[in-house]
Formats: sequence, C-alpha cells, structure tokens
Amino acid sequence: MTFRTLSNYFFAGFFALTVSASVVQAQQIISFEEAVRIALDQNTQLRQSANQVRLSEINVQSARSAFLPSFNVSTGTGTNFGLSFDTNVGELRTTTNTRFNLNAFTSINVFDGFQSQANLRQSRLAVISSDLSLERQRQLIVFQVASQFLAYIQASEQIKVQEENLTAATQLLSQIEEFVRVGTRPVSDLYQQQAAVETAELGIIQAEQLVQISEANLLQILRLDPLGDYEFVIPELADVQFEPEQLDLTDLYMRAQRQRGDLRSQEVAVQAAEQGVRVARSSTLPQLSFSAGAGTSFNSGISSSFGDQLERNRAQSLSVSVNVPVFNRFRSKTQIQRAQVSYENAKLNVEATQQQIGVEIRQAYLDYLTAEKQLEVTRRQLEFREQALQAARERYNVGAATLVELTQAQSDFVQASQDEVTARYTIYVRKRLIRFYTGELDPARPLFD
Repeated sequence: MTFRTLSNYFFAGFFALTVSASVVQAQQIISFEEAVRIALDQNTQLRQSANQVRLSEINVQSARSAFLPSFNVSTGTGTNFGLSFDTNVGELRTTTNTRFNLNAFTSINVFDGFQSQANLRQSRLAVISSDLSLERQRQLIVFQVASQFLAYIQASEQIKVQEENLTAATQLLSQIEEFVRVGTRPVSDLYQQQAAVETAELGIIQAEQLVQISEANLLQILRLDPLGDYEFVIPELADVQFEPEQLDLTDLYMRAQRQRGDLRSQEVAVQAAEQGVRVARSSTLPQLSFSAGAGTSFNSGISSSFGDQLERNRAQSLSVSVNVPVFNRFRSKTQIQRAQVSYENAKLNVEATQQQIGVEIRQAYLDYLTAEKQLEVTRRQLEFREQALQAARERYNVGAATLVELTQAQSDFVQASQDEVTARYTIYVRKRLIRFYTGELDPARPLFD
C-alpha cells in the first residue's frame, strides 16, 4: 500500500469522523419547558395576538392625543410679473412684485360631547381585552404542547411494555426448546412460540412507530425543521400524579367563570362597546372649540424694508366657535344604531361563552370521572391478568395446560398492561384539561409538578 493510498484513507476517515461529530453536535435536546418556550416564541397565532395588543396600545396613544392642542405653522412666497400703472410717473411699467407671508395657528377642542373621553376609555378597555385574549392563547399553546408531550410519553411507555413482552416470549421460547429436546412437548409448540416471539418484535416496531408519530406531531406544533435531529426529554412523573382527585362540578364552574381569560376578555369588550355607544351619541351634542393665530407678511411692491413690513404687518386672532348639530342626513342616528348593535352582540358573545364554558367544564368533569373508573378497573384487571399468567405458566410447566392457553394468558396480560398505561396517562391529561378549562393553567409554571 502506497503512502498516497494511506493518506487517502486517513483523510477519508477524518472526514467521516468530522461529519459524524457535526451530526451529533447538531442534535437538539428539548425538555418540556424548552418545548413550551419554543411554541410560545414561534406560534403564528400567538404572535398575531401579541401584535393586536400592540395595536390596541397604539390606539390608546392616539386617543390621548385628542386632548392636546393642535399647532400649525405655514409660510408662502410668490412673484408676480406684468404691467402696472405707476402713479408717480403716470405711465404703465413692467414690474416684478414679490410677496411673503408667515402664519402660526393653534386650536383646542374645549368640549366635543365627551367623545374624546369615551374614545380614551374604549381604547384602554381594548388593551385589557387584548391582553386577556393573549393570555388565553398562551394557555392554549401550553396545553397543546403538553398533550402532545404526554402522547409521546405514553407511546414510549408502550415500547417498554412490548419489550417486556418480548423478553418473556424469548425466555419461554428457550424453555420450550428444552422441552422439545427432551421430548416432553411437541415440536408444534416450538414453532408456535417462535411465531409469538416474532409477534412480540412486531409489537415493538408498532410501538416505535407510534413514538415517531408523536414526535412528528411535536415537530409540527413547535414549528421545528422536519429534517433536524431532536431528542425529547421525558420528565419524571411520580405515581402520586396519576392518583385521582376529589372534584366538585359547581366549584369548577365557578372557578372557570372567575378565571377564564376569554370570558373576561369578552366582558371587558362589552364595556368597550358601551363606550362606543357614548362615542356615537357625542355627535348629537354641541361642540365648542377655541383657536388662536398670529402672522405677518411682506410685499416687495411697497417701499418699506423687509423687517419694517414684518413688524408693521403683524396680526393676531382669537376665536371661539360653537357647532350645534341640527341635521346631518341621519348620519348620527345611524352611527348610534350601529354602536348599539355592536354592544348587544358583545353581550351575546359573553352569554355564548358562558354557555360554552359550562358545557366544557361539565364534559371535562364527566370525562375525568370516567377516566378515574377506567384507571381503577385497569389496575384490577392488570393484577388479575398477572395472576392468571403466572398460573398458566405453572400449569404449562407441569403439562396441565396447552401452549395456546399460555399464549392467550400472555396476550391478555400485555393488553392489560397497555390498558393500564393508557388509563394512567388519560387521567393525567384529564386533570390538566380541567386546569385548562378553568383558566388555571399558568404558562410560567411547570406543568409536570
């Protein structure tokens, strides 16, 4: 082997190690808290809600500016060319006449039918409403991430169940091989158990596929690069977190009425719509404004100097105006009617949301009770299936049971284990779902506590 060949092998190996190291380094470790942070940063709807809050705050600034006086400065100049009669010499002459003026003007609304005050209150209420909607949207994002994370954990737990099933099936296969060797069991049992081992391996593959689906759902909700390499860290969940809790439907409903951000947002929206009615009604009231101005001018056709003319041509003005609406083609009436309809719709939205909350709380409560019963039943079922499997193994070992009976007992035990895992995580999800529906889900606090 030549030196060049050795060099080529060396650089090829170095390149492969470099690429492998870069792949490993590129893997992103994502905990639940990190997943929540990513979702809150990248969710499009949440960012749109945040922009809506900013728009509401800008509207408040605009409403405040209505109380300030306006101030304008204007200036202009112009030149005229043409014939004019010169009285000094009594003949027409071609002249050039340059003009210049400077004016300043200020005005303030003294009374506008309380329109400015109502506009400001409406804008401030819109900010509060947008903030509450944003908080509810954050809760929704956190719950969606939590649900997908729990689905990922549950799928991972199912892999453990299938791996235990494969271990048990492999051990039984070794035992049957020995029975067949000594002639105490027919060779058909060996073939049947070999097929059972393959079925157990297939169960692992199917469980791994469910994990992959859960990972894909997490990538979608987190808006991560589908081609990236990620590892989701499963949080430690204590057994006490799967235990049932005592809940009261009336208490849950009252808590939701007090704490749901979407309901509170719509209640504030009703107050904002009420201010909108006041804004519309203000157009039917008289308006009082005060204005003041000052200005000066210069004309080159006058023999005085520029400074003298500016000083001599100074003028000031003060004015107070009252505008009394008499008839504006029913425009004010139409605005009031529209504002009142918006106000009524806002109240209807509150009633609809209250009804929706009641239905959600009721269904979540009933689902929780069902999950509680399912957990109790699956735990007892798992215990009985384990006892049945142990008995079937003992009977098979002494020749009192067939392999079919033992295989069925093993299959029932695996199914019971899967059902128990599903029931445990179902009741955990139901607990968190109740916290979401009552509005108690705090994005700033860990969910798995």
